[in-house]
Amino acid sequence: MYLFDLHCDTITRLHDGVRLQPGDRSLCQNAAHLSLEGMSGFSWAQCFAIFIPDEKRGRAAADYFEACYAFFCAQLAENAGRIAQARTAGQVQSLLAAGKAAALLTVEGGAVLGGRLEGVDRLASCGVKLLTLTWNGPNELGSGNAAPDRGLTPFGRAAVARLEERGIGVDVSHLNDRGFWELSEVARRPFVASHSNARAVCPHPRNLTDAQIRRLVQVGGLVGLNYHAPFLAEDGRPAFRDLAAHIRHFLDLGAQDILALGSDYDGSDPPDWLLPVGKLETLYRQVAKEFGGQLAEQLFFQNAMAFWKRFEAGR
Repeated sequence: MYLFDLHCDTITRLHDGVRLQPGDRSLCQNAAHLSLEGMSGFSWAQCFAIFIPDEKRGRAAADYFEACYAFFCAQLAENAGRIAQARTAGQVQSLLAAGKAAALLTVEGGAVLGGRLEGVDRLASCGVKLLTLTWNGPNELGSGNAAPDRGLTPFGRAAVARLEERGIGVDVSHLNDRGFWELSEVARRPFVASHSNARAVCPHPRNLTDAQIRRLVQVGGLVGLNYHAPFLAEDGRPAFRDLAAHIRHFLDLGAQDILALGSDYDGSDPPDWLLPVGKLETLYRQVAKEFGGQLAEQLFFQNAMAFWKRFEAGR
């Protein structure tokens, strides 16, 4: 089974040891949500995010990225027989064909740039594929929902242009509504909501409005369904029918070709029926039964692959 996941915080969690026992920091085997052992039954492409906390700024944010990036590289080297970094869609395909997992590096939090456009060049040199512009609070580029009236800053607009120039995708998950629309006005390439659901189904400000979903369809972007329980159901106790309701709503808005998976594993609280990760095989079967095999293939893998091919081709 092929699987392409647009967002997890596993590398940051393993690096920091969040809710893990000492020594339990290996990407191969761990008590986190994602591990190579847990995903061994899948042909798997995974976007691994380095999460920059809101409180880190300037040199501290850049240094934290470097520490997590070194950890990421060390884990890939330690498990080189099973996983390698992919910098292009073609490399994803080659790694999967060779029986390895494909690791795509992303960053969550524009504070990683340290307020300097040259920071984009450093991310590009590391093979970063996607930058989530904000987390919940404000940074040098804009703000999440903690400051809903704050749009993109002048530096944020300049950073978007440099990111697109260097082939790094712009991710609007966590960006507040004003920031989303300002970004959509200045973006020249398709952009992504890597781990966001439908607000009409679950009224959380982290989820996308219908107008935002239509805009993502219009620009040929990409949306990853988030498994965080409070983003799936208002009562925080979602069943599969709640995830299916999000899928159905996206489809009703014409999003069949841009809908993917953005689990948010190791940065969220998924429902029990999505843990451990081997249960994703059951999820695939449920989606196929409810919506058909073609949609299941698109959701789990094909739409994400098609997006990166389009993005790299400049379309």
